[in-house]
Amino acid sequence: MKLKKLIVSLHGWIGLISGLVVFIVSITGAIYVFEKELFAYFNPNYCQVTIPKSAPVLPLSTLMKNAQEATEHRITTIRLPGSDEQRQSYIFEARKRRPKNKTVGLFIDKDIIYWDRIFVDPYSGKVLGKIDVKKDFFLIVRQIHQFLYLRRDVGSFIVGSSVLLFMLTMITGLILWWPKNRKLAVKRMKIDITSKKKRLNYDLHQVLGFYSFLVALLIAATGLVWSFKWWEGSIYWMLDGKRPDKNMAAPPLIDIRQNSSKASPLDAIWIDIQRNYQLHHGAYLNLLPDVQQANVTAHYNGKTWWSASDTYAYHLQDGKQYFKHLQNEKTLGMKWRNSNYDIHVGKIAGFPGMCIAFIASLICASLPVTGFFIWYGRKFKRKKTKAHLF
Repeated sequence: MKLKKLIVSLHGWIGLISGLVVFIVSITGAIYVFEKELFAYFNPNYCQVTIPKSAPVLPLSTLMKNAQEATEHRITTIRLPGSDEQRQSYIFEARKRRPKNKTVGLFIDKDIIYWDRIFVDPYSGKVLGKIDVKKDFFLIVRQIHQFLYLRRDVGSFIVGSSVLLFMLTMITGLILWWPKNRKLAVKRMKIDITSKKKRLNYDLHQVLGFYSFLVALLIAATGLVWSFKWWEGSIYWMLDGKRPDKNMAAPPLIDIRQNSSKASPLDAIWIDIQRNYQLHHGAYLNLLPDVQQANVTAHYNGKTWWSASDTYAYHLQDGKQYFKHLQNEKTLGMKWRNSNYDIHVGKIAGFPGMCIAFIASLICASLPVTGFFIWYGRKFKRKKTKAHLF
């Protein structure tokens, strides 16, 4: 009995300490699950294009030139739609962030110096629109979700610590919920909507907490990867026995005069990617002009539960590939890390998985609220009982 009282006390106080942060993180997380879908819905003119009957897709170098003219900053990232997304626009981004050791102020809005996102019609070459991502609703939601809109080192620690405490409350909550017999188990799996407010609140807390337990723990565990390096390293160690070597060798110098390719290096890179993948789910090109390098990540259906992707490196001087790291060459830890975001938002299981993650996030947001009312009700009841003694 003393152990149960200790667990009850631990569950309540940890919940009170972390509750507000868990509520904020859960609500913003629920919104961000459908970030891509919601943005496309509210901005169809930016995201959707009309496929002409005869006009082919313009060379990537032409689209790049048009996008570059729409911003004063150098474009460093290109997001290309999948082969099954021919009605999608091409996205070009110019972004610069302050170094981690040169953060300014307490809030994260100073972390990004600039971030332009340009949408281009791949068939006409027309710039469909440009947004300042620094002011974009979904970026602000993400910054609140990850950092409480505080600067990275401060916000990440607070969010990560609160999520760790939340995981502990979920475990202690399951211990407190665990029934002694089958009859009680059936009762604790149902919500009696006809009961009084206090009982209904209690049912909502324990029953919804039970049903969301596994998904909530999975979301929390995958989210901690962005808060703590030691957490990420621990998972790598469990899966691989060590952390991977992420260092990629710099490309050797090439004599540009020996470049016999008539095509633009950027076009040659994109042609090579399309040649390797008859069906892909999109590609990301990170351009590093200072070292004449382009890193490409191509996503595709690997017919497994993992989010499959291959990584390539090309010379920006002649568009020739000099490095590749294929999905089947990755360790178990690498496959997990590449899939971690999709696991976190439920995308790993498609649209149904995203819906489950969305609902679970809303339930997680409700637990601190219903838990607070349980705690407050008990505390208020004790004070009221003591008052009647005098």
